[in-house]
Amino acid sequence: MPKFAKRFLFAAAILVAALALILLCINLYLQSGGVQQRIRDTAAKAIGTEINIRSTTYTPWEGLVLRGISIPDSTAPNINVVEAAALRIRFALPPLLQQRFVVTECALFEPKLIVRQLENGDWLIPLPRRAPEPAPAPPEVPSAPKVKGPSFKAELQRFRLGAGQISFLNAKNRTVLLLEKSDIDATIAPDLTAQGTIGIGRMNVGGVLKPHKVGGPFTWDGRIFELPEIQGSLAGGRLTGKLHLENGEAPTYTLAARLDGVLLKRLADEAGVEPGKTEGRLNGSVDLAGDPRNTDSLAGKAHFELIEAQLKPIELLSQLGELLQIDELQLLKLSEARVDLSIGNDRVQLDDVFLKSENLILTGQGPIRFNGKMKVEARLLINTKLQQQLKGILGNNFVESENPDYRQLPFTVSGKVDSPKTDLLDKLTGINIGQDVGGLLQNLFRAIPQQKKDDK
Repeated sequence: MPKFAKRFLFAAAILVAALALILLCINLYLQSGGVQQRIRDTAAKAIGTEINIRSTTYTPWEGLVLRGISIPDSTAPNINVVEAAALRIRFALPPLLQQRFVVTECALFEPKLIVRQLENGDWLIPLPRRAPEPAPAPPEVPSAPKVKGPSFKAELQRFRLGAGQISFLNAKNRTVLLLEKSDIDATIAPDLTAQGTIGIGRMNVGGVLKPHKVGGPFTWDGRIFELPEIQGSLAGGRLTGKLHLENGEAPTYTLAARLDGVLLKRLADEAGVEPGKTEGRLNGSVDLAGDPRNTDSLAGKAHFELIEAQLKPIELLSQLGELLQIDELQLLKLSEARVDLSIGNDRVQLDDVFLKSENLILTGQGPIRFNGKMKVEARLLINTKLQQQLKGILGNNFVESENPDYRQLPFTVSGKVDSPKTDLLDKLTGINIGQDVGGLLQNLFRAIPQQKKDDK
């Protein structure tokens, strides 16, 4: 081997060894107790609360990496409100010579955030807080001039968040909203405005609605956050919408969402409800506004329509249909179905519920409170054909309605959403039976099959 090549290889080996030694020294320095404490103190000062960091490393290709990050919950022992697998900070070296600390990328991996609701209804969001203004310093006594070190100007060019999870827990510590596999990729301008994309792999709204692949482009100008083109899926249907969030002393938001082609059977299955013979599609729109910190401020309107739908009616009508052998009471095949509702004052107000099949109509109005309690004033309207099938004391209790082709029977649905009660049987029979029906239906109509047998 020529002497020049040997010298070159020797110099390269020395350079690699020197770089490895420098990296080792840097990492030993970063792992020292004093430096780790300074990093924790600086981070805690920036976000306004205590922070734990398991380890810190640096490599030219990965940058500065903080692993095992957690922020404890000051109100609950042994619980962290924020956790993250790692925070990676990549920065450019040449700008350091110009006293500029340019972060080319700040990436947060697998963060988990818990947002809690307080007893008064407000939401406690563990986000960075502005540090209090320092008290005015006393007049300085003239002394020798101080020598100042170089002042670095920090800049952030890109922020990324990968596989994040946000859990919203109500005052009873129940998860009311869960966002999983959340990703954010944003470019940051020198004036700290940002634009990029946001995506949520899975959502769970109260264990009932489970949209997925929701997201779109966003902008942020330091005060207003906009998601103008939300796209996603819900139960086989399409979800679109837009979100406007304005920050300030009294934050506000507006959300407009549209649903098209949602499959009712899949929607029921995802909600944990036995779908049975449920079929059809759902279209609708929702408009909401309020203060994101306070559930009581929620207000808005919604409209839904069912297309080519068939549904199982309330249990009492289903039992009547079975005993009287009326198929339509056992399974409603709807030719027209719509629901209009308004939201506000801690309730969902059913403004108009209208379900129409071949021979009957169900309507209803009334409040459903956020705690699940309800009181809906409903009506059952039946045409002449169904009146003849009901006959006897049942048919006689229907009264005239605004439609001459139908007679109606007003009734009430009360109790809670997960365990509703109705006085429909009282109204049908004209007897004050109450809610504990038991086997009364079977006893009341026991003679019906025998009657049909005797007629043969």
